[in-house]
Amino acid sequence: MKLERVELLRLEQRLSQGELPEDSRPVLLEAVRHLLRCRYRPGSAAAPTERRNPRRKVKGKKKGHGRHGASEFTGAERVVVAHPELKAGEPCPEPQCGGKLYDLHAPNKDVELMAQPPIQAKVYECQVLRCARCQKTFPAPLPSEAHGAKYHPSVDAVVSVMRYALGMPHHRLAQWQMWAGVPLSASTQFERVEAMANAVFPVYRQLESLAADRPLLQSDDTGARILELQTENKARAPDERTGIFTTGIVARSFDATVPPIVLYASGRRHAGENLDRLLANRSDKAGDFIHMADASSMAPRCARRVTAKCMVHARRYFIEAYAAFPEHCERVLNDIAKIYQFDDKTRSMDPDARLDYHQHNSRPIMEALYEWIETQFRERVVEPNSRLGKAFSYIKNHWPGLNLFLEVPGVPLDNNETEQELKPAQRHRKNSLFFKTQAGAEVGDVLLSITRTSVKNGIDPVGYLSTVAIHADEVRRSPESWLPWNYQKNLNTLN
Repeated sequence: MKLERVELLRLEQRLSQGELPEDSRPVLLEAVRHLLRCRYRPGSAAAPTERRNPRRKVKGKKKGHGRHGASEFTGAERVVVAHPELKAGEPCPEPQCGGKLYDLHAPNKDVELMAQPPIQAKVYECQVLRCARCQKTFPAPLPSEAHGAKYHPSVDAVVSVMRYALGMPHHRLAQWQMWAGVPLSASTQFERVEAMANAVFPVYRQLESLAADRPLLQSDDTGARILELQTENKARAPDERTGIFTTGIVARSFDATVPPIVLYASGRRHAGENLDRLLANRSDKAGDFIHMADASSMAPRCARRVTAKCMVHARRYFIEAYAAFPEHCERVLNDIAKIYQFDDKTRSMDPDARLDYHQHNSRPIMEALYEWIETQFRERVVEPNSRLGKAFSYIKNHWPGLNLFLEVPGVPLDNNETEQELKPAQRHRKNSLFFKTQAGAEVGDVLLSITRTSVKNGIDPVGYLSTVAIHADEVRRSPESWLPWNYQKNLNTLN
């Protein structure tokens, strides 16, 4: 309801005199509703939005914000600059000082940043001598720093990371390289990433074998576009499958002692089928595993799993129903927020200590929430087929999985980690639009799996891929020694 300022001032004056005009009730009712919707006013209810916590006032500037120090440029070339006129041990140049200079061992550091195209070229013009009598030629040999092949493995590594991890289409990079005078066509780029995929494929298979034995597996799907399969869909029968997916699988332990692994698979198989394919190589000694996912019907058939459900998916049902049922949704959202606040305090705890903390603090909240939901259904306060009823039913139907973090040490609250790892695949789909063939999609899966596993373990993916390509023969013989988290140790042994 929109009123002029003059009318509002008149209404304010009459209310201050103790009058309550009959025509003012709609205005007052709208004002109260506005206060309830306003999330930033003290004491007001939260608005139906994903971000429910009010913004905190920052007392001071956060440490580490702003300019990066020289120590953070770990990949920079280090140039030691000596003083051009003075040396340690010489007299101080200040008049009437008489002291001697010494080295502080804490030099002033000045950072300079330069830009260049991703792929650089170097042309070796080797002199050729010819005998005037026998006409035999004698070309000069390449210098020792020359690689000897046109494409250095670092070229394959950079193009692979830019295409699949950062979403740079081949034709865009080709344009950039053409402007810089170092042409690299889109077709040549795919030849290079295919060569890189062949070089790292033994490592990829080794990662699959290790991931199959991890105690915690998280999976999720996102859509994919593969032109070859989309063309087949046009000729398929109505009852045949036409879906195309990219599955992301995160395999890890319950603590930080075992390196995490990220795998991708694109094609007609959904997350459950890709997980079953991975688990076909699971050893008997590995035992049962925890599978974290949403409540999708695309679940694996493996019987050796204990299912954990995503708390964030349950929360989204109440976010969607908030506008129609604010009071009921507020209760559930506040309880979930408290559980996440408790979980934030367990970041530095080991799995057993985290379990004890949640059992002491979160279990009473979960039990009270479940009893309250049961009461809503028992007293017929909620219509089961309404949006709120379906949200309540989701929690009831998946209660054991949602409650598993209170039973097993190290089980996460949600599947957010896998959804975050699907973002590179989604970015690639947005920028590059599609894979042309299933074989091209498999090349992307191998390289994206290696890249994201490297990043997950704090390893530079370009340096790692380059090293693996240089030592491709050794990698084929013993891929277990060239994993992202142990390749440097093996490389130091070889050197």
